[in-house]
Amino acid sequence: MFRLGKGTIHLEEKNEKTYWHLLVGEMLKVLLEPVGIEVRSEVPVVPAPPVADLILIQNRNVEKKGWTDEQRLRLADGLRDLEADQVLAEIKMTESLNDDALMQILIYDHLYLKSAQLERHQLRSVIISSITPRKEFLVRHSCRPVGPVGVHEYIPSCSGAVRLIFLNELTDEPQNAPLKCFASRHNEQKKAFETISHAGLFKLSVAFGQIVAGLWRLQMKSDLNSPEMEEITPEYVKQLGKEWFQSMMDATPEEELFSLPKLEHRLVQERRDSRQEGQAAMLTSLLQRRFGSVPDWANKKITKANLSSLEKWSLRIFDAQSLDDVFSERPIR
Repeated sequence: MFRLGKGTIHLEEKNEKTYWHLLVGEMLKVLLEPVGIEVRSEVPVVPAPPVADLILIQNRNVEKKGWTDEQRLRLADGLRDLEADQVLAEIKMTESLNDDALMQILIYDHLYLKSAQLERHQLRSVIISSITPRKEFLVRHSCRPVGPVGVHEYIPSCSGAVRLIFLNELTDEPQNAPLKCFASRHNEQKKAFETISHAGLFKLSVAFGQIVAGLWRLQMKSDLNSPEMEEITPEYVKQLGKEWFQSMMDATPEEELFSLPKLEHRLVQERRDSRQEGQAAMLTSLLQRRFGSVPDWANKKITKANLSSLEKWSLRIFDAQSLDDVFSERPIR
């Protein structure tokens, strides 16, 4: 379960117009929802408002301890090995990790632990950072590398360990690519999009393909997390991706569409399905106006028909004297 919160906890003033936790959360939502990770809005860290700009990750399958193999395939390094029931993640996009950020995640961790009435072993807190902090900062706070490249841990004396994930440093593996789209380095973003394409991740879902395409278009204009990239919402990014695929399909000759990769095939099919549904609805309406109620046998033929047949029957309706004439293969006299 992902809970995406938009607001402040009254601990600091929020000035950015882009709520990066919502955008990253939307990417993770369309990636992980099909494997049993639910999406909800807002993370209350105290019994009453306000909420914090965080992502809460929780396995929907509470009977099993830990992630399933299918879920681990889609979780990035630094997340896939955590065994806690819930993972509280803060997203750092436009500024590097600093003392305030470490203090803030500890406060969030403590408040949410009490609010949700969890035991210490049930919650792990994580900072996902687009920018890699300086080595001196990591040394000063005794942040040690754990497991895969790009994953560290900060162990304060007052609370549990905080997992630190640095997107620039994660390996170019498929499970890391969706998050690495938000890395601060342009070349790391580029490699992430290439990995998604080469690994065939586009075919996971149309929604995932659209948000990746929208992010790719933004990346072509400027670095995704640069200060000037403001007012970016998940809806805006998905619309960019949808428009890109739509313009690509409109500009591609029909005979060339069948040579496109799997995702484009699916989007072409989605577009045709939409046209088919509209044509079927129009044909049914015309039949009702021309002949009255439409019998079940005719409705079944319409439901199973392809777009070409629907268009042909719609044209025949004006000369047909009966329903049989509309669906007959014989020419109308």
